Amino acid sequence: MTIAGSAWYIDRLQDNIGTLKGNQLILETKIQEQNAAIETALNNQKKAQSLMASLEKDKQEAMRDVNKLRKTFAAHDLDELTLAKPDLMQGKINRASKRVLENLEKLTDPDQFDKEPEEPAGKVKKKDGEIVK
Repeated sequence: MTIAGSAWYIDRLQDNIGTLKGNQLILETKIQEQNAAIETALNNQKKAQSLMASLEKDKQEAMRDVNKLRKTFAAHDLDELTLAKPDLMQGKINRASKRVLENLEKLTDPDQFDKEPEEPAGKVKKKDGEIVK
């Protein structure tokens, strides 16, 4: 009976070993999947940080532009100039409004990412990045 009991015990141990090897393969596969998911998440985080840094840079540039415009407008009495030279001011305001509207249309164009960037013909960029004819 001890030989039969030993044989049964050995068979049981071999079954357990087979089950454990199967479990090990499953766990190794899951670990690889989780490592891949972690790597993907880390790459996505790096991309997000890069985008946030770019947006922060753009925001700071826009704030510099806003501050520059505030200083410009603070230095000029537009009411007095408008009363003294209404035609001159009307032309300047109309041209600036047209440029702002064109830029706004470009920024809000839903197909803007489907198009290739184009440099307007006959236009020259100024030092501050503004495009004029």
